[in-house]
Amino acid sequence: MINEQKMRSASIGKLFLKFVLPATIGLIVAGIQGVIDGFFVGNAAGSQGLAGITLAFPALLAIVAVGHMIGIGTSSLVALALGRADRQEALKLVHNAFPLLLLAGIGLTAIGLVFSSSYLRLLGASGPVFDMANSYLKVLFSGSVLLVLSIALDPLVRNDGKPRLAMICVVASVLVNLVLDYIFVMRMEMGVTGAAIATVIAFSFSGILLALYFFSGWAGLRLKPRSLSLDSRIILRIMKAGLPSFAMQFSTFFLLFANEYMLLSYGELAVSGYGIIGYVFSIFSLIFEGIAVGTQPIIGFNYGARYYSRVAKTLKMAIIACLGTGAVGFLILSIFPEQIIRIFNHDSSELLAITLNGMGIFMFTPLAQGTVMLSSVYFQSINRSNTALFIQLGKVFLFLSPLLLILPSLLGLDGVWLATPTAEFLMFLVVLGFLWKEFGFLKNGKTISGEGRCLASEIVLTPNE
Repeated sequence: MINEQKMRSASIGKLFLKFVLPATIGLIVAGIQGVIDGFFVGNAAGSQGLAGITLAFPALLAIVAVGHMIGIGTSSLVALALGRADRQEALKLVHNAFPLLLLAGIGLTAIGLVFSSSYLRLLGASGPVFDMANSYLKVLFSGSVLLVLSIALDPLVRNDGKPRLAMICVVASVLVNLVLDYIFVMRMEMGVTGAAIATVIAFSFSGILLALYFFSGWAGLRLKPRSLSLDSRIILRIMKAGLPSFAMQFSTFFLLFANEYMLLSYGELAVSGYGIIGYVFSIFSLIFEGIAVGTQPIIGFNYGARYYSRVAKTLKMAIIACLGTGAVGFLILSIFPEQIIRIFNHDSSELLAITLNGMGIFMFTPLAQGTVMLSSVYFQSINRSNTALFIQLGKVFLFLSPLLLILPSLLGLDGVWLATPTAEFLMFLVVLGFLWKEFGFLKNGKTISGEGRCLASEIVLTPNE
């Protein structure tokens, strides 16, 4: 479990590295699972296979969204409870989260198997691309229970003070996926179905390992089968706290769905090009997410303990890390765009030209995306769900949706490419205002409603704390 004394007094820099580095590595490695599928399918099944899994990917975010809602929602509440030295509350939260995950996974399996075909037809998919995407979705939704476990238990293990264990499980999962993708897709020529089977087995591997940890003596918040329950009040709290994480994935789903719907009118190659761009930019998104969720236990604990100066230091460090990562990403994409694109497809010069054009516009996105994502997770960590929700949903419905309707009619395909980075920068400006106010509140020890609260220097700890 989290070492309370270290969380209160250890160097923020050391805590930042302890939690953020494994979280970032773990998420990057986990994200590579999707890139691995794209690499093998793109080279074995060509542009049609790549278009198929690109069209399928937004639907898979339903699994990720539910897993994050329960996992990160529970983690944020657990960190706040431990910061208040309320271990019993933390245990109740974890014992309700586990059966909730199982029920959610079963529900996703049923919904996914029934509606995957309808989803693809709504997008306008047809022919071989439809068949490949549908096969991919059917296999993945069949494994929803274990996929949700893997996604949700990862932040809970980090929050239990074991960020390295969470990272090791993810790395092991990716190695399994890499080997199985090679066997199923390249050697056995199973195409997108083989890639989906490999992904389910890999996620199942990490999900089972993480679940076993919580039932073992190594866990700080150890699960006991007799204590597992479904308390409606606790479940509602978990879902409310996790709603911004769900919204983050939903906004990603909507972004992908809307872009792919628009791109289908420009042809299959435009969708394949967007898929390649998505794989490349997912790496930067995962780094940003790693920074954000890695700081969540530090921020949540110290906020709960009313150590606001430590919260401010953690937030500043995370913002600098996001801005630095965005700048490095921009430089890499500016210098090596063609080399990066050829990793996924080296045969089609037309696909290369379309993707290069899109990449040249999209490469500005990382400069703003990290701070926007971090801000949403920060406000979620301190239980300010409404602000976190506004950041995620506002980016999509206030900015992206109108831009996708207006820009393509003026600029054609370039307008589709331009909508996403423009939306990110507009929300970045809004977020800067939120952060400016929040740093003022942290400095003065006041909540957003103006209620006074104790400064860290005013806290007198008892021996039990």
